[in-house]
Amino acid sequence: MTEAPSRPAFLSPGRIGGLALRNRLVRAATSETLATDGGAVTAELVAFYRRLAEGGAGLLVTGHVYVDRRGQCSPRQMGLYDDRLVPGFRTLTTAVHRHGAAIFAELSHAGSQSMVDAGAPLAPSAIVNPIYKRHPKAATEADIVAAIEAFGQAARRAREAGFDGVHIHGGNGYLISEFGSPHANRRDDAWGGDALRRGRFAHAVVTAVRAAVGPDFPVSMRVGLADSVAGGLALEEGLGRAVSLVAAGLDAVETTYGVMAGYRDNIRPYVGVGLGRALRDWAVERLWRPAAPEAYYRPFARALKARVAVPVILVGGLRSTATMEEVLAAGDADLLAFARPFVREPDFPNRLAAGRRGRVDCVSCNICLAHDGHDGLKCWRLDPRDLLAHGVGHLKALWKH
Repeated sequence: MTEAPSRPAFLSPGRIGGLALRNRLVRAATSETLATDGGAVTAELVAFYRRLAEGGAGLLVTGHVYVDRRGQCSPRQMGLYDDRLVPGFRTLTTAVHRHGAAIFAELSHAGSQSMVDAGAPLAPSAIVNPIYKRHPKAATEADIVAAIEAFGQAARRAREAGFDGVHIHGGNGYLISEFGSPHANRRDDAWGGDALRRGRFAHAVVTAVRAAVGPDFPVSMRVGLADSVAGGLALEEGLGRAVSLVAAGLDAVETTYGVMAGYRDNIRPYVGVGLGRALRDWAVERLWRPAAPEAYYRPFARALKARVAVPVILVGGLRSTATMEEVLAAGDADLLAFARPFVREPDFPNRLAAGRRGRVDCVSCNICLAHDGHDGLKCWRLDPRDLLAHGVGHLKALWKH
């Protein structure tokens, strides 16, 4: 009698705190550009997340949800800065739960990466943002206290709205990572000047969130472990900070960069794709940028996993089932997160459960990034007519990234 093949580890149950997940596949946060101008949930957003839940992922992490109007990153981004927004989010979480998935709200303050603030955006110091070239205002003590309180209040609203947990955005150049970076944080007061004081803002946010949701509600965090800019955060300081944030109340950590020289440091093009396939997909960009390796944040996850007992979430260029299995077998991470593959194939977890193996269909062309603040998130390869109809605007937006 032939034994049935063993179920791959990425389809085995996962866990964050007291929350059981049906598998270890996580839909990582992306922006959607589907909210109202005031950040409220729309029918389009509910349908978007319902489809993801139907697709079989164990955990959905929303696109970043701004906690304060000054922290909004881009137009039509979701917000949880007011109690009046809670009922709309409750509709969204109810739709997700009907299809067996868990969902976390990713709470964020864009800091100097805000593209909507008509005035000077907020940052720890008045240092020009390396990506968007915004000239921020150095935060006052009152600004800092207000931002911390905004994270806590948004976490409370997320719990009231039926989310299964919250995921704090502490990476990729947003406000929390700016406070943690010696490049972006030039203060010499209680909020900057050395590693301990640079980490104080992140600690205060985690503490405020934990106090707002209680001891048993799952709280995870995307943590920038190192910067890609000169004079930025070094990995050893970032690892030490992540360990201390776990001690402060985190139930899981997702690893990423902090302050970046360009957004493609984080969302790399043509992950593991050879020249032939890239050309077939009209990948002009591939001609001048080499393909990125799979699982490019794996060294970060491995280094952190050796220091913490809570689950580590690996995001960044996971594209093949062989790599997924290898990462879990090596113990480098506990949960596997995907952003662009879910844009292309919202149901790829169901396809894996049905026996599919090999690569996901996403080629990491990155044209989907151009939607931010302009159109609803989609894979343009599914409907090339959309690229033709909106091509100039899409490509201009992509160039800014």
